[in-house]
Amino acid sequence: MIRAFLILSSVLLTTVASSAATLQEVEETIRELDRLLDRDDQYTAKHDVRVVTIENLLQSRGVSLEQQYDTYRQLYDEYASFQFNKAMEMLDKQMEIARRLGDRSRQNDVLLERAMLYTTSGTFLEANALLNSTIDTLSLTPAQRIVYYNTRHRFYFDFGEYTHTPEMNHIAAAKISYYRNRLLEEAPASSEIRQYMVIRDCIDRKEYAQADRLNRQLLAQFSPDSHPYAVYAYNQALIAEALGQQQETTLWYARSAIADIKSATKDNASLCCLAQIMLREQQIDRAFRYITISLNDALFYNAKLRPWQIANILPMVERSYLEARAQQERSGRNHLIVISVLATVLFGICLYVMRLYQRSQASQHKIESMNRQIQEYNDSLSAINECTREMNTALVESNAVKEEYIAFFLSMCSNYIEKLAAFQRNVRNKLAKGKIAELQAECSPSTLMDAELNNFYEMFDNAFLQLYPDFVEEFNSLLKPSARIELKKGERLNTELRIFALIRLGITDSSRIASLLRYSVNTIYNYRARIKNNAAGSRDDFEKSLRTIGVLRPSE
Repeated sequence: MIRAFLILSSVLLTTVASSAATLQEVEETIRELDRLLDRDDQYTAKHDVRVVTIENLLQSRGVSLEQQYDTYRQLYDEYASFQFNKAMEMLDKQMEIARRLGDRSRQNDVLLERAMLYTTSGTFLEANALLNSTIDTLSLTPAQRIVYYNTRHRFYFDFGEYTHTPEMNHIAAAKISYYRNRLLEEAPASSEIRQYMVIRDCIDRKEYAQADRLNRQLLAQFSPDSHPYAVYAYNQALIAEALGQQQETTLWYARSAIADIKSATKDNASLCCLAQIMLREQQIDRAFRYITISLNDALFYNAKLRPWQIANILPMVERSYLEARAQQERSGRNHLIVISVLATVLFGICLYVMRLYQRSQASQHKIESMNRQIQEYNDSLSAINECTREMNTALVESNAVKEEYIAFFLSMCSNYIEKLAAFQRNVRNKLAKGKIAELQAECSPSTLMDAELNNFYEMFDNAFLQLYPDFVEEFNSLLKPSARIELKKGERLNTELRIFALIRLGITDSSRIASLLRYSVNTIYNYRARIKNNAAGSRDDFEKSLRTIGVLRPSE
């Protein structure tokens, strides 16, 4: 007696703890189910893609009858819980091939699958005819005999629930017990069917705690996205309901329904059961949505049993839904009256506010007018400041250029005075010594001019690059990559760069540039045209962009 009390207390404590622990999980799972129901067509589309992929195997060249039989078996697996008529069609195809092969074992496999499909769809007359008259039990293999016992067990289980008569319930209970015992005797200990039968046996003997433990172990063997998981999650909900675990019951029905959606199962039961729970919890909109979707799935599957089961529940859900709508309408009318009163009061307040608004609007216009005037003054000041900034920038740059080139000019003059004095001394010295021929050689025009011109170029390059140290890099950035100038070792500027350096300094006349660099005007013109033709941007804006190189900012 004490032991029984302790066991009962343990079960009750476990139930309370489980329910409290899963309340948030139940709410999250229901929300996930609602989201998946909105995307149910995506999983149906994935199912259709799988079917088309399998059907394409039949079009392959050289497919044997055995391979065709296996392919139709795969198609049957896809349709078995998706659409009754298509599943039957696949079984017909398998039977036709099995007969052509003369394979009695394959024919028995098809007959057993057909009997199970008839049973699960509620077509009990045809299922009974197959099981009693068509299938030759003596020709069944041991594995097929296990399938036969399972089909018989399922037939009497579903038929007993369908009829609900005392006499039929008594017969069904005896048959269920008989075939379950045969399965427990012959099925391998580790097989899925034997594990399930042990669980069913525990449920019938009301050993729900044991059934709960074993069913959870069975569930762990399957992916939550699979059809078997949906089936055993549904059984887990039934076990939780028997234990009085309301939160667990809702949770497992929801998980089963989610697995049904993800596995594209249209012959489902969990969503209908969940609708009844939502109805008891006064979640009428959810209940109505679930039962409607469940009925649509059943009609799509096109079997007898499921629409009949849903039809028994639908009127109750629909009545509750209509009552809820009527209550909402009554509440809506009451709310409308309250809103009308509030609207009248609000209208009076609005009139008063409008008068205040009109007064404030006049003041606002004055303030806006003053703000516009202030903004205009600010814009004028900004324009003046910008002009001043540009002028200062130009002056800063101009002063820098002037300072640099005054120093350059003074340095050149000083150098030339020193060179002239040295040259004069050298001439006197040569004349005094009578070295006329040597003096004439030193005064050769080309030699003297080349040396002085190279010296001029060097001084110009140094002075210009001191003023614009990044000129070469910035100049190349204005050109296409293929046309950029690569200086030789030891060079600071070349002819093209000196031409555009002078342009940067404001000397834009080609004849003036030619005179300074000792080239012809045509040569200068050709250099300028070739460089501008290779500009990265607009050819016409090239020299304008050139003049922005090294522009000093006011902060500089």
